[in-house]
Amino acid sequence: MTAGTGTAPGGDPAATAEAEAGARRVAALMHTRAETALADGVAPDSPAAAPVVAELVAAWLPTQAGTPSPPTEDGPAARARLLEQLEAVAEPLVERYWRLLCTVTGRPAPPRWEAAGAWTAAALRAHLTPVEVDRGAFAGTDPERVLYAYERVVGAVGGLVAGLRPADLARPTPCGAWTVRELLDHMVWESLMVASIAEGTPRTDHTADHLGDDPRTAFEESARDALAVFRSSGMTVRTFGPHQAPGALFVQQVVIELLAHGWDLARAIGAPTVLAPEVAEETLAAARRLYGAAPRTEGGSFAPERPAPPGATAADRLAAYLGRAV
Repeated sequence: MTAGTGTAPGGDPAATAEAEAGARRVAALMHTRAETALADGVAPDSPAAAPVVAELVAAWLPTQAGTPSPPTEDGPAARARLLEQLEAVAEPLVERYWRLLCTVTGRPAPPRWEAAGAWTAAALRAHLTPVEVDRGAFAGTDPERVLYAYERVVGAVGGLVAGLRPADLARPTPCGAWTVRELLDHMVWESLMVASIAEGTPRTDHTADHLGDDPRTAFEESARDALAVFRSSGMTVRTFGPHQAPGALFVQQVVIELLAHGWDLARAIGAPTVLAPEVAEETLAAARRLYGAAPRTEGGSFAPERPAPPGATAADRLAAYLGRAV
């Protein structure tokens, strides 16, 4: 990304060259961080994307010294300017122009932005304001109740999985462009990933096949093993990460994911959506508490909330809250 860097004050060629070199370093960093995030399955509007955005903005700020009214610190104005520059450079026709120019002048062509640029732009839109940790979101999570909810939701979804026929795996689901098989793979990944956090070795194989030839067994084993890890590691009474997030909160997020995707699965195969009624209401409440401030932005995890019809189940209302048409 070279657009948006200015000529050094006074037209100093050396300073201008240094500014351009800095811009290239930032572009390379953006590309690397975005590709890594994509490979790890990090959604651009998730909390995990926030430190990536902060790192990119910090690296980009010095390149703006020669521009009019340069931003001097991270904040909404600086992030909006970076987003504007990124959108201009990542626009397909503009990117093609730069690549052709490099070809004509004999310069190395910049890395293609397509997926990396889209992820970075979506992350900037979702995190236009630097993160301020809301400790209130971590409060009130009962460790034993969260484990109970995980067991109940896994049992309900496992019942649906047990009844799947091979032909069902190719069915479309309400979750984006995922098939039933892709949906199941993601659910298995969720349990495996949080268990790996508990064990201190976070997985990075998001794009791997986690189902093999037996999706039912893969789902059952991932859930059983994850629950065993949650208990043996004391995850629900420990904290993790730079913000000291309670482990119980990670498990609660998996409960929300599994119930929402269990609803997707039920709809895909025409099954009832009365899922885990013992804990569905509290899971919906947890989703509102955890994701209430989450941006509903292009390329993000959540579509705008939709209305749920009268008589909708708690799982229906969770799905509607997360943007599904119920």
